[in-house]
Amino acid sequence: MLKRIIKKILRYGPIAKIVLLFSRLLPSGLRARICAAAYDPGRMKPNRPFEPGAYQEGVNLFGYLKAQMGLGPGARLMASAIEHSGLPHTLINVFAGNPARHGETEFDSRLSKAPLYNTNIVHINPEQIPLLRHLYQRRAWDRRYNIAIWLWELEEFPSEWASQFRYFDEIWTPSTFTTASIAKSTSLPVVTIPYGVRAEADANMDRRYFGLPEHRFLFLCMYDVNSTMERKNPMGAIDAFFAAFPQDSADVGLVVKVNNATPENLRQLHSYIGGRRNVYVISTPMSRVEVHSLIKACDVFVSLHRSEGFGLVMAEAMALGVPVIATNWSANTDFMRPDNSCLVDYTFTDVRDGYYQSRHGQRWADPDIGHAAQYMQSLYHDRQLCDRLARLGRESIQREFSVEQCSIKIRNRLREIGVISGNL
Repeated sequence: MLKRIIKKILRYGPIAKIVLLFSRLLPSGLRARICAAAYDPGRMKPNRPFEPGAYQEGVNLFGYLKAQMGLGPGARLMASAIEHSGLPHTLINVFAGNPARHGETEFDSRLSKAPLYNTNIVHINPEQIPLLRHLYQRRAWDRRYNIAIWLWELEEFPSEWASQFRYFDEIWTPSTFTTASIAKSTSLPVVTIPYGVRAEADANMDRRYFGLPEHRFLFLCMYDVNSTMERKNPMGAIDAFFAAFPQDSADVGLVVKVNNATPENLRQLHSYIGGRRNVYVISTPMSRVEVHSLIKACDVFVSLHRSEGFGLVMAEAMALGVPVIATNWSANTDFMRPDNSCLVDYTFTDVRDGYYQSRHGQRWADPDIGHAAQYMQSLYHDRQLCDRLARLGRESIQREFSVEQCSIKIRNRLREIGVISGNL
């Protein structure tokens, strides 16, 4: 019933734009339904095919360049790599349909309003594509080569998103895990272009800046409520810390950084912690420099996730020279190995999460809490092990996942498919 009503309202283009523009203020589930209702395959015709010479060679990047949430940092990393490549480009910020804070200003002086070049790279997840196509009309997509950058955290790509393939010439993902998931659902080329990881800490933002004790060995876990607690599994990190160290231990601590938390989220978290005085909850919004500085201020980063589409914060911690304990499953295994990190054993369990309701019956990891606790104890007692993993982790990211490496992969792929000539 709701879908039929919305379709009638959105029959008129100007009204559709206004409604969809302000849909970002709605809960994610309702927002997704509105975007789905707005999508009319009969009205949204496929793009006119790529036409060499129709536009100047270069790249238009569409993404949440100001958003302070998962897809925001990813889009900014792609923007950095495109800038580093030296290719002609425009950067187009998208905020509609995204409920996160939009306070990042890094690219503000370089943002454009419209695409200029022959190749679009769209760093927007599939459910938001109808909204984007309402906001940017046919001329933004026709006769250009259109590439989507998508992430997904499960082994089976959602069937309800398959209709979005028709608007793209190929798909990029930042991990082999996501590539394998999407490639099963399309005949389009699906190419792995890993992010070029940047992590810049401010030495002045030390433990005192964050109100943390200076002489404790600190573990850090971090999650965004918008990415679902069940998948990020911060409770797993808390359980492992409780199993590893006595309640009254004064030499160690666990920092829990939570983003976009509601009062109810925080109440549940504090209830779970149960008054432990060596667990520190930080819920204040932070810039990326503050986040990186917080990671750098701690001794070990812990992610007992159930599945990841890339695992950016783990890669950032490694880039900052902080040892990482993480689940040995999904996308983070592209850059985490037994020689550069602490990989936690797991068993598979069925997906049980409201956000992934239609995907119940698929599987993801259930990390071994006891194994993670053993790693926590080992790193606490063996500082040489900490130092070695810190060094090897940092070297791995610098060697294989740098901005320069990402820019090379982008340039090489665009040349390979013929949208960028050799003289660029």
